[in-house]
Amino acid sequence: MNSPVHRYVFPVGDVPMWVVTRYDDAMAILADTRFSTAEWRGSPEFQAAGLSVSGGTILAQTIPGLDPPQHTRVRRCAMSAFTPRNVERWRDDIRRIIDQTIQDWEPGQEKDLVAEFAAPIPPAVIATRLGFTMERRAELARDVELLISTEPEDFPRIPGARQRLVDYGRELVAMKRAEPGDDLTSAFIRAADEESKITEDELTALVIIMVIAGVGTTKMFITNAILALLDHPDQRKMIADDPAILAGSGIEELLRYESPVASVPWRFPTESIRVRDVEIPAGEPVMVMIASANRDPDVFDDPHRLDLTRTGPRHLGLGHGIHNCLGAAVARLISGMALGTLVERFPDLRLAIPREHVRRNEIWALNDYRALPVIL
Repeated sequence: MNSPVHRYVFPVGDVPMWVVTRYDDAMAILADTRFSTAEWRGSPEFQAAGLSVSGGTILAQTIPGLDPPQHTRVRRCAMSAFTPRNVERWRDDIRRIIDQTIQDWEPGQEKDLVAEFAAPIPPAVIATRLGFTMERRAELARDVELLISTEPEDFPRIPGARQRLVDYGRELVAMKRAEPGDDLTSAFIRAADEESKITEDELTALVIIMVIAGVGTTKMFITNAILALLDHPDQRKMIADDPAILAGSGIEELLRYESPVASVPWRFPTESIRVRDVEIPAGEPVMVMIASANRDPDVFDDPHRLDLTRTGPRHLGLGHGIHNCLGAAVARLISGMALGTLVERFPDLRLAIPREHVRRNEIWALNDYRALPVIL
């Protein structure tokens, strides 16, 4: 906060980049189309360091990495499947999957709420709605975890995980073209053919980003929210007394308090741009720190306090501008239903280990935890 726009040398490849921490600057940059998300616009140092998330695959054509007008065309296709009416149709699947996940759970048992709750529910929901076959679900979840891993022993396996996601995206699109159904992939295909005329690679990338975002970030948010509620029993009681709060201000405050992403994907200025009193050269990566912006004391009263009744400025936990989270309504629905069920069924939920032993995953751009052992 003391240096709201400052230069930083990224430890991988010694790449010069910029860190932006204040809410107003974050809002401005995320809404400014002069800041590109396309990796090819990065500086020569960025390109040479091998920091590309897409690895040269069609993942470079996922929505977060596209600029207008390509972004506009692909997002228009995707949004047709996320109308309020269509999102509401997810509810029965979500309820069934949550109930199946905890059907044998009893008070007093010890569980890891990452491995046994937050991690399995989102991929099961996303796989069901996209039309994945059952045998691929666990593999897809493992590949998403590999894709975001910062463990050195995982690095040689990341290209394989990336390629498997691409290959299965292609297979699923081909399968649903041949046999369309009542699923999200079929809806994307219909919208692509009837309205937007997006390419086959763009369509495949759209399916893949649904997997990556739906599986990874939703898992992290559920975990973060559970831990926040364990740390604030008064707020957990508020949910127990009025579960409807999770459908409104409650879920928004949990997203503000600790969103799944600490920093959005790199932005690359397409020209030299001044932010505050700092000139950022074209091409030098910019990290917009969502976690910091959401705790900006100039915007949020007592920002480090969790208050499920909080109103006021909107948080940036799901992004802002043209790249705000495409599946935000779905993420809210899955997370709200999962949290509400957990609080209702296990009112005496508590950590099974000392709070200081709860370990984060060392992923600079994400708020992720290794495990969350609890007593039900």
